[in-house]
Amino acid sequence: MSKYLLEIGTEELPAKFSHSVIKQINSLIEFEFDKKLIKFNNIICTSTPRRIVLFLDGLVDQADDKTVIRKGPKATSAFLNGVPTNAAIGFANSLGINIDDLEIRETEKGEFVFGTKIEKGESTRSSLSSIIPKVIKNLQGPRFMKWGYGSFKFSRPIRWIVSLYNDEILDFVFDECDPKISIGNKSKSHRLINKVIEIHSPDSYFELIAKSGVFVKREERKEKIVNLINHESQLVNLEPDLSDDLLNELTDLVESPNLITSNFDKQFLNLPVEVLSTVMKNHQRYIPLLKKGRTFSKLDLSSEKVISTNFFVLSNGLRESNNIISKGNEKVLRARFSDAKFFVESDKKVSSKERNEKLKTVSYLKGMGNVSQRVKRIEDTSEKILNYLNDQSLDSEKTKEAAKYCKNDLCSDIVYEFPELQGIMGGKYLRNEGFSKEICIAVAEHYLPGFYKDDLPSTKYGAIISISDKIETLISIFISGKRPSGSSDPYALRRSLNGVILIIWQFEFYLDLDNIFEELLEYWKISLPKLKFEKEKVLNDLIEFTNQRIVSHLDELSISKDLIKATCFIDSSSEKKIMNILDLKNRINTINKLKGKPDFSKIQKVISRVSKLAESGNLKTTIFLCKNYVNSDLFEKECEHKVFEFIKELEEIIKLPNWNYSQLFKLFEINSKNLDELFDNERGVLIMAENPEIRNNRLNLLGLVRNYSLKIADFTLFNS
Repeated sequence: MSKYLLEIGTEELPAKFSHSVIKQINSLIEFEFDKKLIKFNNIICTSTPRRIVLFLDGLVDQADDKTVIRKGPKATSAFLNGVPTNAAIGFANSLGINIDDLEIRETEKGEFVFGTKIEKGESTRSSLSSIIPKVIKNLQGPRFMKWGYGSFKFSRPIRWIVSLYNDEILDFVFDECDPKISIGNKSKSHRLINKVIEIHSPDSYFELIAKSGVFVKREERKEKIVNLINHESQLVNLEPDLSDDLLNELTDLVESPNLITSNFDKQFLNLPVEVLSTVMKNHQRYIPLLKKGRTFSKLDLSSEKVISTNFFVLSNGLRESNNIISKGNEKVLRARFSDAKFFVESDKKVSSKERNEKLKTVSYLKGMGNVSQRVKRIEDTSEKILNYLNDQSLDSEKTKEAAKYCKNDLCSDIVYEFPELQGIMGGKYLRNEGFSKEICIAVAEHYLPGFYKDDLPSTKYGAIISISDKIETLISIFISGKRPSGSSDPYALRRSLNGVILIIWQFEFYLDLDNIFEELLEYWKISLPKLKFEKEKVLNDLIEFTNQRIVSHLDELSISKDLIKATCFIDSSSEKKIMNILDLKNRINTINKLKGKPDFSKIQKVISRVSKLAESGNLKTTIFLCKNYVNSDLFEKECEHKVFEFIKELEEIIKLPNWNYSQLFKLFEINSKNLDELFDNERGVLIMAENPEIRNNRLNLLGLVRNYSLKIADFTLFNS
């Protein structure tokens, strides 16, 4: 068994590419080896800011032989009266096999001649010489560049390549770079140590690189960073504000982690904690330190009770330079905080009403007016949603005020400099002006959720404004004809709609989204008379898009495939059934409870039998009343009367204002024997009677049972 080492040495790679290249190189190697039938025991792919590494262990020196089956000419052309023709002889020769080894096989298009040959496995060493340059050239990432006079593009200039097969250099052709790269066994240490390291075998690589100050294995480097942060945090009795995203980025920015504790001036504690945190984490890649037992409010303009003036800097430098590095970072942070302080103080001198006026000068989508007009649409959308909810605990004036001022900070200096703070700063500024807490929290949280698994708004006011904001974006962009297609979603509409669905699901808002969309499209037409669009087409597109996201949401909740199908695809002619998300949630919860009952399977089979037979009739799925469709005078047996009475009970329960799906199913459970009796040989009836009037009457009876069952789910779609 052999070993192979590849190290691609580069200038400092962007953190995202440094991370993504690990999976890329792993999958590319496995794909190429699978094609060549090359086996190995273990693969290690890793990276640092300056190197991409591939290590293969337990590598066979010869690929497995490959059995190749080829299809040749038609049997009638290959053999004439059992004698091989030139076509058969030529086909056998092309495979290097004897005529006697040819086989005749039956295919969809008739009998054809087939031949089997064995292709000898190539030398692994030889295969690697062609595979490695191919893998390097197939690596992908944003903003690849050329350098020198070379034609090759990569994330950053390649400076050296180590390629070792056991203890020998494995050379390959890679000559599109300038200056030309020598394939050899010489690597480089940490940049600040600046030594050439000669690698004599793959086995010694990781140890030699570690001695040169480089943690080449990414997971080990990440663990080292976490341990450093946890240890230092305990020493200062503070909690690190370290997200997974920041940790991953820091891991891909250093080769040798070195943690430094720095400090900023306490005068900046009069800034909001979100401002301090954004500057440190997003702009400088520092790690803020939070006080234990802290109290936090999203509306505070001060961070004194939340954050420490200490912070961590993860350095790639030498320890003897820690003091210089710390002072340099403190100086940079002071300048950034001073700017932020100026912006916040400046903003506090301007009222939110004044900022709202400035929104009239900010453009929105073409044909959709300015942002001030957009805010008016959000305001009216929130009013419609509030009317639908009919929640007496909510104050309509507070909802209106929250919607009116939800975008006021877009014209603030701080949001212009730090766009990620929009909404958050708007809520703080409103609170500073004396607006009620409910209004301010709603404004501060109306962008939530901003990404997968993000927090939801904490109040109903925030939830309503968030839904209104996202729906306004959705409708405006759909009217503009810019619906997402394939993987393209430049306006992040999938994320916006996911947020709407999640909020409705968690807050259990009773909203018919199809009706809301229809009303709002009419409102858009009235408020923007010059805007030309086909209302029905846009509505159908919105419903289709929403259905897709709802199904995706259910899938993320790990709801079974058959339950999703049964509850979401009630009627192929109408997609509106699942547009009431709370109704859908109630139906799913009901069935999940019912499936635990011992008789569920039996009842489901009876309903499925009724539903499938009802398809032979002409009764539409929208009909729920017996009148004009079922004539009891045509009944011949008691079982028909029993089912008729069952439908009458269903008609009454549907009329009730507070009926639920458990009650509805209970009736099916009680009457399952009556339904089953319809098909009994002695007590039952022949549904498909010869008399067309009696046959249609019975099919309509079954059709009504089916229609009521569809109120819960399509029971024919459950797995038996």
